[in-house]
Amino acid sequence: METPVEILSADDVERLLAAPDRDDVHGLRDAAVLATLYYAGANALEITHLNLGDVERRRRQIVLRGEGRTRHRVTIELELAELLDAYKSEARRLLLAQTGSASQTTQAYFLGNRAQRVQLSEVRQILGANAKAAGITKDVNLVTLRLSRAWHLREAGMAPEKIQRFLGAESRSGRRVI
Repeated sequence: METPVEILSADDVERLLAAPDRDDVHGLRDAAVLATLYYAGANALEITHLNLGDVERRRRQIVLRGEGRTRHRVTIELELAELLDAYKSEARRLLLAQTGSASQTTQAYFLGNRAQRVQLSEVRQILGANAKAAGITKDVNLVTLRLSRAWHLREAGMAPEKIQRFLGAESRSGRRVI
């Protein structure tokens, strides 16, 4: 039986997002991954499926794609936009350079240590290592930031239906909430 997800406080989230060393290539990538999990309400699978064309800076949107053909758009908040820009222009370029020109053609937005598309195990490791570094003692798993974001939006007064749309959730009828 799976353990229920604990909701992180706003302070916990702030410490978690500040934990990666943004002066380091991998730390900047980790900060961008964590920020996307939180600010975009993305799940880990959506992180692994994210492509360069899915981040639409001019429209201030990010397209998140889950299993199959499911996808939804989320507005990019300023904090997330800044991190994504820094990651793409600084860290991503350096991660690609580590393996030579053959991998320069990858469309994956987030890259793992071998300049390949980041894998679920890497997202899990990024989350776990930075939660530990931030001193978070709660059980943090791959859906913690997504549900914490939903909780924080609800506390801020957002209607449950809007939160469902934000998360790309399905309605009770089984139809996708768009």
